[in-house]
Amino acid sequence: MKHTELKNVFDTLEKAFTELSIDYYLIGALARQIWYERAQIKFRTTRDVDYAILVGSHQEYETVKQYLIKNENYLPIRENAFVLISPDGFQVDLLPFGEIESQGSVKIEGIGMTTIQISGMKEVYENGTEIVNLETGNTFKAATLIGIVLLKLVAYDDRPERRQKDATDIGNILVNFFDMHQDLIYSNHLDMFDEQERTLENISGIVLGREIKKIVLSNANLIDRSKRILIDHINFGEESIFTQLIAKETGKEIDLIIGYLRDILWGFENPSKPVD
Repeated sequence: MKHTELKNVFDTLEKAFTELSIDYYLIGALARQIWYERAQIKFRTTRDVDYAILVGSHQEYETVKQYLIKNENYLPIRENAFVLISPDGFQVDLLPFGEIESQGSVKIEGIGMTTIQISGMKEVYENGTEIVNLETGNTFKAATLIGIVLLKLVAYDDRPERRQKDATDIGNILVNFFDMHQDLIYSNHLDMFDEQERTLENISGIVLGREIKKIVLSNANLIDRSKRILIDHINFGEESIFTQLIAKETGKEIDLIIGYLRDILWGFENPSKPVD
Protein backbone atom coordinates (compact mmCIF):
# COMPACT_ATOMS: atom_id res chain seq x y z
CA MET A 1 0.00 0.00 0.00
CA LYS A 2 1.34 3.41 -0.95
CA HIS A 3 1.12 6.16 1.62
CA THR A 4 -0.41 8.35 -1.08
CA GLU A 5 -3.59 6.29 -0.74
CA LEU A 6 -3.82 7.56 2.82
CA LYS A 7 -3.28 11.25 2.07
CA ASN A 8 -6.90 12.20 2.74
CA VAL A 9 -6.79 10.35 6.06
CA PHE A 10 -3.52 12.02 7.03
CA ASP A 11 -4.78 15.45 6.00
CA THR A 12 -8.09 15.26 7.86
CA LEU A 13 -6.52 13.87 11.03
CA GLU A 14 -3.70 16.40 10.98
CA LYS A 15 -6.27 19.17 10.57
CA ALA A 16 -8.43 17.85 13.41
CA PHE A 17 -5.55 17.38 15.83
CA THR A 18 -4.15 20.82 15.02
CA GLU A 19 -7.46 22.66 15.41
CA LEU A 20 -8.21 20.84 18.68
CA SER A 21 -4.62 21.21 20.01
CA ILE A 22 -4.21 17.44 20.42
CA ASP A 23 -0.76 15.89 20.48
CA TYR A 24 -0.43 12.46 18.94
CA TYR A 25 1.84 9.87 17.36
CA LEU A 26 1.50 7.06 14.85
CA ILE A 27 1.63 3.53 16.22
CA GLY A 28 0.80 0.02 15.09
CA ALA A 29 1.39 -1.67 11.76
CA LEU A 30 1.65 1.54 9.73
CA ALA A 31 4.39 2.91 11.97
CA ARG A 32 6.28 -0.37 11.62
CA GLN A 33 5.73 -0.27 7.86
CA ILE A 34 7.31 3.19 7.64
CA TRP A 35 10.55 1.98 9.24
CA TYR A 36 10.63 -1.19 7.13
CA GLU A 37 10.16 0.79 3.94
CA ARG A 38 12.93 3.17 4.95
CA ALA A 39 15.24 0.15 5.32
CA GLN A 40 13.89 -1.38 2.08
CA ILE A 41 12.68 -4.51 3.87
CA LYS A 42 9.53 -6.12 2.56
CA PHE A 43 6.85 -7.12 5.04
CA ARG A 44 3.08 -7.39 5.06
CA THR A 45 1.28 -4.08 4.66
CA THR A 46 -1.86 -2.75 6.32
CA ARG A 47 -4.93 -0.71 5.51
CA ASP A 48 -5.39 0.35 9.14
CA VAL A 49 -4.15 3.60 10.65
CA ASP A 50 -3.50 3.71 14.41
CA TYR A 51 -2.93 6.92 16.36
CA ALA A 52 -2.18 7.31 20.05
CA ILE A 53 -3.71 10.64 21.06
CA LEU A 54 -2.93 12.56 24.23
CA VAL A 55 -6.15 13.68 25.93
CA GLY A 56 -6.99 14.83 29.41
CA SER A 57 -10.58 13.68 29.71
CA HIS A 58 -13.34 11.59 28.19
CA GLN A 59 -14.98 14.80 26.96
CA GLU A 60 -11.84 15.83 25.08
CA TYR A 61 -11.60 12.39 23.47
CA GLU A 62 -15.24 12.51 22.42
CA THR A 63 -14.67 15.97 20.95
CA VAL A 64 -12.02 14.53 18.63
CA LYS A 65 -14.33 11.77 17.44
CA GLN A 66 -17.26 14.11 16.91
CA TYR A 67 -15.10 16.58 14.99
CA LEU A 68 -14.14 13.86 12.52
CA ILE A 69 -17.72 12.56 12.28
CA LYS A 70 -19.38 15.94 11.78
CA ASN A 71 -16.72 17.81 9.82
CA GLU A 72 -14.92 15.10 7.86
CA ASN A 73 -17.68 12.49 7.35
CA TYR A 74 -16.02 9.72 9.33
CA LEU A 75 -18.29 6.93 10.53
CA PRO A 76 -18.32 5.05 13.86
CA ILE A 77 -18.69 1.27 13.94
CA ARG A 78 -20.72 -0.84 16.34
CA GLU A 79 -17.95 -3.33 17.09
CA ASN A 80 -15.35 -0.94 18.51
CA ALA A 81 -15.90 2.46 20.13
CA PHE A 82 -12.28 3.47 19.47
CA VAL A 83 -12.53 3.03 15.68
CA LEU A 84 -13.78 5.33 12.94
CA ILE A 85 -14.02 4.63 9.21
CA SER A 86 -12.77 7.33 6.86
CA PRO A 87 -14.91 8.41 3.87
CA ASP A 88 -12.64 6.37 1.58
CA GLY A 89 -13.00 3.24 3.68
CA PHE A 90 -9.86 3.13 5.84
CA GLN A 91 -10.06 2.02 9.46
CA VAL A 92 -8.68 4.60 11.87
CA ASP A 93 -8.01 3.60 15.48
CA LEU A 94 -7.88 6.53 17.90
CA LEU A 95 -6.29 5.23 21.09
CA PRO A 96 -6.41 7.74 23.96
CA PHE A 97 -3.77 8.00 26.66
CA GLY A 98 -2.79 10.56 29.29
CA GLU A 99 -4.94 11.80 32.12
CA ILE A 100 -7.92 9.95 30.67
CA GLU A 101 -6.40 6.63 31.73
CA SER A 102 -6.97 4.81 35.01
CA GLN A 103 -4.59 2.08 36.17
CA GLY A 104 -3.25 1.48 32.69
CA SER A 105 -6.59 1.29 30.88
CA VAL A 106 -9.23 3.52 29.33
CA LYS A 107 -12.96 2.83 29.40
CA ILE A 108 -15.34 4.96 27.36
CA GLU A 109 -19.06 4.96 26.74
CA GLY A 110 -20.36 3.20 23.66
CA ILE A 111 -21.10 -0.24 22.31
CA GLY A 112 -18.84 -3.07 21.29
CA MET A 113 -15.28 -2.77 22.52
CA THR A 114 -15.18 0.09 25.05
CA THR A 115 -12.11 -0.71 27.16
CA ILE A 116 -8.47 -0.82 26.07
CA GLN A 117 -5.19 -1.40 27.88
CA ILE A 118 -2.68 1.36 27.19
CA SER A 119 0.35 0.55 29.34
CA GLY A 120 3.48 1.94 27.73
CA MET A 121 1.83 4.52 25.46
CA LYS A 122 2.84 7.47 27.62
CA GLU A 123 6.40 6.19 27.94
CA VAL A 124 6.72 5.64 24.19
CA TYR A 125 5.28 9.12 23.61
CA GLU A 126 7.97 10.62 25.84
CA ASN A 127 10.98 8.48 24.89
CA GLY A 128 10.18 6.28 21.89
CA THR A 129 9.08 8.37 18.92
CA GLU A 130 10.77 10.02 15.95
CA ILE A 131 9.51 12.55 13.43
CA VAL A 132 8.83 11.12 9.97
CA ASN A 133 8.24 13.00 6.72
CA LEU A 134 6.01 11.14 4.29
CA GLU A 135 5.86 11.51 0.54
CA THR A 136 2.31 12.79 1.01
CA GLY A 137 3.72 15.99 2.48
CA ASN A 138 2.56 15.07 5.99
CA THR A 139 4.86 15.11 8.99
CA PHE A 140 4.07 12.96 12.02
CA LYS A 141 5.69 11.57 15.10
CA ALA A 142 5.81 7.78 14.86
CA ALA A 143 6.68 5.13 17.41
CA THR A 144 10.16 3.74 16.81
CA LEU A 145 10.58 0.01 16.23
CA ILE A 146 11.87 -0.25 19.79
CA GLY A 147 8.76 1.50 21.07
CA ILE A 148 6.62 -0.76 18.91
CA VAL A 149 8.24 -3.87 20.40
CA LEU A 150 7.48 -2.58 23.91
CA LEU A 151 3.84 -1.88 23.06
CA LYS A 152 3.42 -5.26 21.37
CA LEU A 153 5.06 -7.09 24.26
CA VAL A 154 2.60 -5.52 26.69
CA ALA A 155 -0.38 -5.90 24.35
CA TYR A 156 0.29 -9.62 23.92
CA ASP A 157 0.53 -9.98 27.69
CA ASP A 158 -2.84 -8.25 28.10
CA ARG A 159 -4.72 -10.40 25.58
CA PRO A 160 -2.63 -13.33 24.31
CA GLU A 161 -5.65 -15.02 22.77
CA ARG A 162 -6.33 -11.97 20.56
CA ARG A 163 -2.85 -10.58 19.96
CA GLN A 164 -0.87 -13.42 18.40
CA LYS A 165 0.29 -11.23 15.52
CA ASP A 166 2.14 -9.10 18.06
CA ALA A 167 4.40 -12.05 18.83
CA THR A 168 5.18 -12.70 15.16
CA ASP A 169 5.85 -8.99 14.57
CA ILE A 170 8.33 -8.95 17.47
CA GLY A 171 10.07 -11.96 15.97
CA ASN A 172 10.36 -10.30 12.58
CA ILE A 173 11.68 -7.07 14.08
CA LEU A 174 14.27 -9.03 16.06
CA VAL A 175 15.50 -10.80 12.92
CA ASN A 176 15.90 -7.49 11.07
CA PHE A 177 16.96 -5.37 14.04
CA PHE A 178 20.72 -5.31 13.46
CA ASP A 179 20.50 -4.22 9.82
CA MET A 180 18.00 -1.50 10.69
CA HIS A 181 19.86 -0.12 13.74
CA GLN A 182 23.54 -0.30 12.84
CA ASP A 183 24.11 3.40 13.53
CA LEU A 184 22.56 3.04 16.99
CA ILE A 185 24.53 -0.11 17.77
CA TYR A 186 27.93 1.18 16.62
CA SER A 187 27.37 4.58 18.24
CA ASN A 188 26.04 3.55 21.65
CA HIS A 189 26.72 -0.16 22.17
CA LEU A 190 30.30 -0.82 21.12
CA ASP A 191 30.81 -2.96 24.22
CA MET A 192 28.84 -5.65 22.36
CA PHE A 193 31.95 -6.19 20.25
CA ASP A 194 34.27 -7.12 23.11
CA GLU A 195 36.09 -10.40 23.46
CA GLN A 196 32.88 -12.40 23.87
CA GLU A 197 31.55 -14.19 20.82
CA ARG A 198 28.05 -12.97 19.99
CA THR A 199 25.93 -13.45 16.92
CA LEU A 200 24.15 -10.51 15.32
CA GLU A 201 20.91 -11.83 16.82
CA ASN A 202 22.49 -11.91 20.29
CA ILE A 203 23.64 -8.32 19.89
CA SER A 204 20.23 -7.29 18.55
CA GLY A 205 18.45 -8.80 21.55
CA ILE A 206 20.77 -7.15 24.07
CA VAL A 207 20.54 -3.73 22.42
CA LEU A 208 16.77 -4.05 22.11
CA GLY A 209 16.53 -4.81 25.83
CA ARG A 210 18.74 -1.86 26.72
CA GLU A 211 16.77 0.54 24.56
CA ILE A 212 13.41 -0.67 25.90
CA LYS A 213 14.72 -0.05 29.42
CA LYS A 214 15.48 3.56 28.46
CA ILE A 215 11.86 4.04 27.38
CA VAL A 216 10.32 2.65 30.59
CA LEU A 217 12.91 4.05 32.99
CA SER A 218 10.49 6.54 34.58
CA ASN A 219 7.84 3.91 35.36
CA ALA A 220 8.81 1.40 38.05
CA ASN A 221 5.69 -0.69 37.50
CA LEU A 222 6.35 -0.97 33.79
CA ILE A 223 9.98 -1.89 34.45
CA ASP A 224 8.82 -4.74 36.69
CA ARG A 225 6.14 -5.82 34.24
CA SER A 226 8.48 -5.87 31.25
CA LYS A 227 10.94 -8.05 33.17
CA ARG A 228 8.17 -10.35 34.38
CA ILE A 229 6.85 -10.85 30.83
CA LEU A 230 10.29 -11.85 29.55
CA ILE A 231 11.02 -14.10 32.53
CA ASP A 232 7.66 -15.85 32.19
CA HIS A 233 8.21 -16.74 28.54
CA ILE A 234 11.78 -17.83 29.22
CA ASN A 235 10.63 -20.07 32.07
CA PHE A 236 7.70 -21.51 30.09
CA GLY A 237 10.21 -22.47 27.43
CA GLU A 238 8.80 -24.62 24.65
CA GLU A 239 5.34 -24.42 26.26
CA SER A 240 5.14 -20.67 25.68
CA ILE A 241 2.78 -19.92 22.79
CA PHE A 242 4.55 -16.57 22.43
CA THR A 243 7.86 -18.35 21.89
CA GLN A 244 6.28 -20.85 19.51
CA LEU A 245 4.83 -18.04 17.39
CA ILE A 246 8.18 -16.27 17.12
CA ALA A 247 9.87 -19.55 16.16
CA LYS A 248 7.31 -20.15 13.43
CA GLU A 249 7.65 -16.59 12.10
CA THR A 250 11.46 -16.65 12.02
CA GLY A 251 11.99 -20.28 11.07
CA LYS A 252 14.38 -20.72 14.00
CA GLU A 253 14.47 -23.39 16.71
CA ILE A 254 12.60 -22.61 19.92
CA ASP A 255 15.80 -22.98 21.95
CA LEU A 256 17.32 -20.14 19.90
CA ILE A 257 14.26 -17.97 20.47
CA ILE A 258 14.44 -18.57 24.21
CA GLY A 259 18.10 -17.56 24.00
CA TYR A 260 17.14 -14.32 22.24
CA LEU A 261 14.60 -13.56 24.99
CA ARG A 262 17.38 -14.10 27.51
CA ASP A 263 19.48 -11.63 25.53
CA ILE A 264 16.70 -9.04 25.68
CA LEU A 265 16.35 -9.59 29.43
CA TRP A 266 20.13 -9.34 29.94
CA GLY A 267 20.23 -6.10 27.98
CA PHE A 268 17.26 -4.81 29.97
CA GLU A 269 19.19 -5.39 33.18
CA ASN A 270 22.65 -4.34 31.94
CA PRO A 271 23.10 -0.89 30.37
CA SER A 272 25.85 -0.24 27.86
CA LYS A 273 29.36 0.37 29.14
CA PRO A 274 31.86 2.93 27.85
CA VAL A 275 34.51 1.44 25.60
CA ASP A 276 38.09 2.63 26.05
